[in-house]
Amino acid sequence: MIMKTITGKVLLLLSVITLFCIPVSGYSAEAMNLYSAGRDLMSSGNYTGAVASYNQAVSLEPAYFEAWNGIADASNRNGQFDEALDASNRSLEINPDYVNGWINRGQILYNIGYRFEENVQDLKKADALYMEQLGAFEKAVSLDPNNAEAWFNKGYALAGMKRYDEAIVAFDRVRAINPAYPNLQKNREIAVQLRDKSGTLPVTVQPANQTTGAAQPATSSPVIPATSAKPSPLPTETGIISLVAVAILVLQRK
Repeated sequence: MIMKTITGKVLLLLSVITLFCIPVSGYSAEAMNLYSAGRDLMSSGNYTGAVASYNQAVSLEPAYFEAWNGIADASNRNGQFDEALDASNRSLEINPDYVNGWINRGQILYNIGYRFEENVQDLKKADALYMEQLGAFEKAVSLDPNNAEAWFNKGYALAGMKRYDEAIVAFDRVRAINPAYPNLQKNREIAVQLRDKSGTLPVTVQPANQTTGAAQPATSSPVIPATSAKPSPLPTETGIISLVAVAILVLQRK
């Protein structure tokens, strides 16, 4: 009888341990399947279909912040920038510490800024959006100092804003985290070339802080919007082509 009691208590204890050790998703299986379907559609380039799938997921699970970010990403790639920003807002309202959400937000803000610069010819508004873009990437690296993608995007944004030395420091941080990061070296070389062509002398910039991961900017850091918030900073061949386009725009605006 005593042995049975001990065995029962052991089994109960093991059940409790198992309960706490197995990760429990807060989303329904159906919503998660729709999210997975959205990701597959994204991979195939069907952004409209992806948005529809993600929308079904959030209709089932309104707090599914990853799915809201999926809507933002797919909409951005589909050229629906305002819709993308709205979805990004929702994702980050639910989870302000979502690193991928901040990276995605920065890319969306770039596209909106580029639209104001090229189509509306409103450079003041465009520059404000570019600053907000940088703020999103700053937020991402503050949340995850060892995120190579966040640092790469930050470096890309800084290069587009003619803050070349800071951009180079950010690219060097990427190299320290992941030396094989796609097209890193070429983008760094372009940033150096842009700096040299601008006629400005290199300035000493503090290296990235190894504890916080935050670079020490030559100017004050942009303020993250209270709304808790291209060429697009992409870690692929497109990134090189886009950065060259930025170089042309920068030189034209000198």
